[in-house]
Amino acid sequence: MSTPIAVPSSQSSPPSPSSSTSGSPPTLDPSTLALLNSFIASKTDEERRFNELAEEAAARVAGLSVEGEDDEDAESNDKPMMSVDEYRSIFSEDWQLSQFWYTTPFAMRFAEILHSICTPTTSIAFLCCPTAFVAFQHTKPLKNARLLEVDGRFSILAPRHYIPYDMEEPTSLPAHLTEAVDIAVVDPPFLNEYTNTNVVKTLRQIMKPSAKLIVLTSTSVLDVLEKLYNSPPLGPLRRTKIEVLHGQLRNDFGCWANWEGSEELGAEVDNSEQ
Repeated sequence: MSTPIAVPSSQSSPPSPSSSTSGSPPTLDPSTLALLNSFIASKTDEERRFNELAEEAAARVAGLSVEGEDDEDAESNDKPMMSVDEYRSIFSEDWQLSQFWYTTPFAMRFAEILHSICTPTTSIAFLCCPTAFVAFQHTKPLKNARLLEVDGRFSILAPRHYIPYDMEEPTSLPAHLTEAVDIAVVDPPFLNEYTNTNVVKTLRQIMKPSAKLIVLTSTSVLDVLEKLYNSPPLGPLRRTKIEVLHGQLRNDFGCWANWEGSEELGAEVDNSEQ
């Protein structure tokens, strides 16, 4: 959503002698005007593309595509997931929800790592990490991939894969998710014990007893991880070799996983390429 630009009224400041005599309206510096026009154009394009996606999503949910298909297996005919770059250009970060997107190179490399431990039938759930979900589904879509998110904007990405998720009601989820997830990937949005306590309740409900868990979070909550993710099927957690990179966040982040040998996950990554 674009932010209105407040333009002061002419009564907000006293007229200068030159303006009262010349009668010429005030003008912006050409470079400033160019930046303003570019900003407005980018926001307009963002809204236009978002509205197009919303219309396409509504058509798919209704069992129809924009081309008028009515195939019973409509999911197999869904359009490919957008690229991470396109996603980042359309979906702005909502800092009130503590949203900070991963960099595109990191998201794509992380998607490759995840696919290396998946099969075509793997049930994988992404909790509060839409960038990872987009990269994963863009690389190679899996029919059993799910995105659990409180932000309803992401329902238009892949309506059949989106599940509304409110951490204030951590166990209010569809029954078909109960002990159904083979791999859970979670990036708790707020760096505190309360958030992780609720996330843990969700994970214990949806993960299979033998499920794999990957947690991406700040090293500042390491004590919380050790306290809450300390027993099966969640833990004990092991820090992997994966270096987590965000576009606009400089906190020290890491990646932890719960299975034996996961310490080497991401060891083959050349961080200079992320």
